[in-house]
Amino acid sequence: MIMAEMAKAMVAEKPKFVLFSGDLVAGPKTDAEMESQLSTWLDLMKPVYDAGIKVYNIRGNHEMHVPHPEAVWRKMFVGPYAMPNNGPKGEEAMSFTVNYKNVLIVGLDEFQTEQLHVNQAWLNDVMKNKKQQHIFVYSHKMAFRSGHHDDGLEIDPASRDALVKSLIAAGSRTAFFGHDHLYDHLAVTAPGDPPSKTFHQFVIGTAGAPLVHGTNDPGNNSIWKVEKFKHIEDKYGYAVVEIDGPKVTITFKARTSPSVYEPADTFSYTVN
Repeated sequence: MIMAEMAKAMVAEKPKFVLFSGDLVAGPKTDAEMESQLSTWLDLMKPVYDAGIKVYNIRGNHEMHVPHPEAVWRKMFVGPYAMPNNGPKGEEAMSFTVNYKNVLIVGLDEFQTEQLHVNQAWLNDVMKNKKQQHIFVYSHKMAFRSGHHDDGLEIDPASRDALVKSLIAAGSRTAFFGHDHLYDHLAVTAPGDPPSKTFHQFVIGTAGAPLVHGTNDPGNNSIWKVEKFKHIEDKYGYAVVEIDGPKVTITFKARTSPSVYEPADTFSYTVN
């Protein structure tokens, strides 16, 4: 299994923590099936947990097809597997923040309402009070189309735009998503903004699900200028984020042969 192989690769990278942006399961239809599939996922990730590496998961749409998706999720992610319990009221341990040295991590659950939304009011408060130099937000369905699915946050452009504007205003340069089973790196700029406010979207849905091919349909970009940096299909892989003071380097490592993952896209920036 790719996920088992990738877990060993994660341990070899010796990260401080791992972010997983949803779709841990294949789309079960019953609570029991979802519990079983999440248990399998935890077994596959056992080397990571055993190495003392914290794993922060958020839900994807594949976790939403059972009668009681939140109850099953909460049942499985307890004890050493639990998420931080500091999210907005009613979303505790579903949306959350992680503080590590000069880095703020924000995990956003998009599935708290019938509409595909993040909790923008809570996020605004988090951004207003943040003190860290670096901000990394991750969620499941992408803000801008990455080539395959057309049901991302673009289905409500006003809500999507509010999210991206709030992140840029807070000094964030990147966000990570899953959903599409491919790798896609976009640069997004608002009209009149300088390059220092260009925002980079990384879609990294390459952890073992069947891989997909994209299309050239740009989707609904609203006011934004969107530039494609890198698009990789038919490759499993993961991203490594390295922090060196104000400098950030993000490297996507693609699977080139069994248990071998090599750099396929690298992007660096420095914050003030």
